[in-house]
Amino acid sequence: MKNYTIDEIVAIYEKSGKLMYDATLSGDYKTNNREGKRLTKIYKLFELNNAFGYQCIDRLINSNNVVIRAKAAAYALSMNYKIDYAVSVLQEIAENPDNGIFGFNAKMTLKVWRKNGYLKIY
Repeated sequence: MKNYTIDEIVAIYEKSGKLMYDATLSGDYKTNNREGKRLTKIYKLFELNNAFGYQCIDRLINSNNVVIRAKAAAYALSMNYKIDYAVSVLQEIAENPDNGIFGFNAKMTLKVWRKNGYLKIY
């Protein structure tokens, strides 16, 4: 797989995150699934190089896009990185009624992580 810079990763996530946000709200599961698979491939790079993954997570978790923030927080939990912050981000997303289905997804991510004591991305 290609070597990416952090800026390239952020750009990919911003593009995919927008597509996933819109696709979720419109019920376009094919687009959502395609973009989700694309992002999972990149997450695998984070697992191979934790330091690079942590730097990417630090940038992604501050996105204005709720999909990207939730994914970055889930990645942090799965990598045992900044656990308290990741939990607080997911709780914030879950508790905001404006987030709708995305809040529900964040709530379920936390529920699975708490139940199992770990989180698997794929």
